[in-house]
Amino acid sequence: MQIQRIQSVYILLAAIAMVIFMLMPYGVMVSVEDGSATSLCAIREYGVLIPAALTAVLLIIDIFLYHNISLQRTVLSVSVMLTLATAAVVCFALFRHADTDGTAIHFALWDIMLPVALIFELLGVRGINRDIKLLRSYDRLR
Repeated sequence: MQIQRIQSVYILLAAIAMVIFMLMPYGVMVSVEDGSATSLCAIREYGVLIPAALTAVLLIIDIFLYHNISLQRTVLSVSVMLTLATAAVVCFALFRHADTDGTAIHFALWDIMLPVALIFELLGVRGINRDIKLLRSYDRLR
């Protein structure tokens, strides 16, 4: 029986955070003239949805790569870069909408899920690096 390592839990939490980010609005566009508000959701914006969904899928796949630790670290590093790209695209999308006349743009509460996912991904990388270090120390003892 394989005992799951702590980085698998971190990777799972990062995947859950990315799925929550995709399902909830990431911004609110408020019209200054009449006060009407429009939510900006990742599901409606393909520029935000594609990197976020790709990150979530890679994180879910990465959970099951615990037999090949170097591949797991590589896939997790790609996921970290995609999470950063998603954050950049969100900022770009919000500021692009802010350029229209008569609207105010506000970040939503659910934007916190991107940094949360990034923190869990970095904790997962740290756990993988600790396992690699531990395996190398066992190899020195032989």
